[in-house]
Amino acid sequence: MDASVMSTFEAFIHDDRYTVPTLHLVSAFDEAGARDAADALLRASAHHLGVELCRNGEQIVQLGACEDRRLS
Repeated sequence: MDASVMSTFEAFIHDDRYTVPTLHLVSAFDEAGARDAADALLRASAHHLGVELCRNGEQIVQLGACEDRRLS
């Protein structure tokens, strides 16, 4: 990835108030910056249980507790 160009990452926030993750778009110069942003999202609220960080639909990392909470 070119370090002079911002990339868009998807951050899916697992929140104890909702049954489905909330999507946030994260712009960063590199994966490390995106991970920092995902970590900040996780720490932004006690309701945030976990964050899945993805790029182009492929998961990069899971932070915290990310579980499938879909109804059966």
